Amino acid sequence: MNPKCQFCTTGNPAGARFCQGCGRPLASTSVGGRTAVLSPPGVPGMPAVETKTIVQMARQAFGGTAVRLGTGALPQGRAGQREHLAIVKDVSGSMADQFDTGVTKLQAAIRASINLVLGKAQTDPQDQIGLVTFNSRAEVLEELHPVGTHKSQIIYILQSLTPDDGTDINEGLEAARDLFDWSRSDVVRRIVLLTDGQGGEPLRTAEDLKVRGVVIDVIGIGDSPANVNEKLLRKVASVVGGQLRYRFIKDHQTLVAHYTQLANKTATI
Repeated sequence: MNPKCQFCTTGNPAGARFCQGCGRPLASTSVGGRTAVLSPPGVPGMPAVETKTIVQMARQAFGGTAVRLGTGALPQGRAGQREHLAIVKDVSGSMADQFDTGVTKLQAAIRASINLVLGKAQTDPQDQIGLVTFNSRAEVLEELHPVGTHKSQIIYILQSLTPDDGTDINEGLEAARDLFDWSRSDVVRRIVLLTDGQGGEPLRTAEDLKVRGVVIDVIGIGDSPANVNEKLLRKVASVVGGQLRYRFIKDHQTLVAHYTQLANKTATI
């Protein structure tokens, strides 16, 4: 039976855990290996961020007021610029660990990425998104395609991710570098990299990407910054408009909100 979203009524493929229309969890989903029935919005135990952030990103206009988190909004780019964005996701075994609100780190990362995809589809469906996963090796799961025509496919692939093996951040960056079409000079290239650990030697690859003009956003997640190599991740991340594009996040709600913000066009200077 194809699950129907109780919030937006979109029909979804069998086995889908998140709605391909609005990105929210479907009525039944797998948490910690068990099937759990999720409560509707407003009921204790159900994160309240989804409805707010999805409406917010749908209404957000280029150059308007950005979502403000922590130290302030990320530098915003101009309307009309074409962007190619690689979502680079850590799927190492530790991503199966509990995060918060009853979800694993990987489940939270999937939810956040779905919000980014939906936001990109709203702001500019001609922007292209690709998907790379890495543990001890990297895999390109989706080549760069316009998000407007490939939104459902990208979400479906995100929902299928499973954690396993170790962590090599450089593998993920190298795969993202190979994903880009370097013959084009009319696009802004971006990487959004998430990890919950450390491993590999990514600095040389990161510097090569940044020299070529790629903007790298890095997100560390977990219960403590000590779980990631923050010194290394800060060096991997870009600095745009004097602001370091690295952030450590230790709760699901903030992660989803941050990825919603990353759906905006980004400044490159």
